[in-house]
Amino acid sequence: MQAWLEAIGSGLLATLAPLTARVFGVLIILLVSWRLAAAARSWFERATARSRADVNVRVLVARFVYLSVLVYGLLWALEVFGVSPAALVTALGVLGLAASLALQDLLKNFCSGVYLLFERPFRIGDEITVKDFRGRVVDVGMRTTSLRTEDDLQVMIPNAVVLSEVVVNRSTYPATATPARAPDPEP
Repeated sequence: MQAWLEAIGSGLLATLAPLTARVFGVLIILLVSWRLAAAARSWFERATARSRADVNVRVLVARFVYLSVLVYGLLWALEVFGVSPAALVTALGVLGLAASLALQDLLKNFCSGVYLLFERPFRIGDEITVKDFRGRVVDVGMRTTSLRTEDDLQVMIPNAVVLSEVVVNRSTYPATATPARAPDPEP
């Protein structure tokens, strides 16, 4: 009986040793990738801190750098663990295609919101007219632009509509006042 237990124990140990080494290697790779991603983002933020680039663009690119390094580290860790990255990327591609078709309108508004953040046809506080709605811009979100009308009503306009329609920004150029005329002198 004891020989049988020793055989099972040694077989179990021989089976678990490579798995334990893989798990330990994956954890080290994930930790190093996480630290490298944070360092890359920090380096990018420091390198662009004095530039004249828009703050929103700098933050967006810094997040992209961080996520790129993190995804590369995750794919490397999966390969070390024995999962084929090609199969994973293929599965994610199919899922991404299905999700994009299902969420087409939401993604259109999201992409329009990102584009509005870059283009900046108006700012918060500007008075604009889009379609039949006129009001002050309260918020430019990722999906909708929020206006406050003169009647204190909140109007939420999808960003795809804001991007595809004519936008009249009444705050861009201040109204020019007609010069006051001096009164005619009395004879």
